[in-house]
Amino acid sequence: MNDTIGTAIRLRRRALGITQAGLARLAGLDQPAVSRLESGSRLPPLPVLERVAHVLGLRVTIALEPATAPQGPPRSPGRP
Repeated sequence: MNDTIGTAIRLRRRALGITQAGLARLAGLDQPAVSRLESGSRLPPLPVLERVAHVLGLRVTIALEPATAPQGPPRSPGRP
């Protein structure tokens, strides 16, 4: 997932003609942070991701999917 986020950021940044240093300045980061973000080496904190997405005109969406098949019927909140 990290590499997908990084690829989307890199492609959009390049399409807008912004350098990594330029994106870093606009998003309040340093250039190595942008490089790490684009490489997918680490999932960025949500506030950082939101700032970068805002600068690039991207939406932040989160998809949560089960890692394994569910074990029985879903439980109601507050019920064991």
